[in-house]
Amino acid sequence: MMDDYPMYALLVGFSLWGTLWRLLFPLGFWPTFTCRVGTRGGASTQPYTKEEEEKMAAILQERKEKKEAKKKALMEAQAAKLKKIEEEMAREKERIKKEEEEKLKEVEEEEEEDETPLQRKRVEYSGSKDEEMEKRISKWVASLSLGEEEEVAMYISKDDQEAAMRAWEAEKDVVKRQALEDEKRMEWKLAVVREKKRRVDAAAEAAKELEEVQKIEEQLAAL
Repeated sequence: MMDDYPMYALLVGFSLWGTLWRLLFPLGFWPTFTCRVGTRGGASTQPYTKEEEEKMAAILQERKEKKEAKKKALMEAQAAKLKKIEEEMAREKERIKKEEEEKLKEVEEEEEEDETPLQRKRVEYSGSKDEEMEKRISKWVASLSLGEEEEVAMYISKDDQEAAMRAWEAEKDVVKRQALEDEKRMEWKLAVVREKKRRVDAAAEAAKELEEVQKIEEQLAAL
């Protein structure tokens, strides 16, 4: 009886293994392995087909192309803004250069006039009315407060100053002449203020564009 025990145990083991196999794989091993398996969320998983893989690859490629297009657009916008800022800076630099050259030329002309023997008790009008006008303008400019002289020379043209001086000279009434002078001075001061404001606004606009360029650079760096 004891000799038959190992064989009996082996038969019982095979029987139990067969029962367990049928419980685990009721449809067989391969059909159960390849069929859909339910998940907690109610979804199911199965190996991707070739069409699904191609569709996913197309989606990934489309996303990549959109990202590259966005990056290219940002770079083009940055280049355009940088070019605009460079052009504005070049124009401003050229304008300032011309103004400095004109001011230097005027200073040199004044130095030449100072070197000539003009210390006379009376003014000679033998064809030298323009020189008298120059002196009157210089005298008026010298009476301005500190800083206004440079502003007038920078923002008010020489022709406008001469035209105003002629209008003053044409007025015989002393009171009216003084009123004209005061009115013209206020007009010039207002023109100076407006021009200074325009330049400040231009500088603020350039700073704003520079800030936008920096933001674009930060976006490009984050990609």
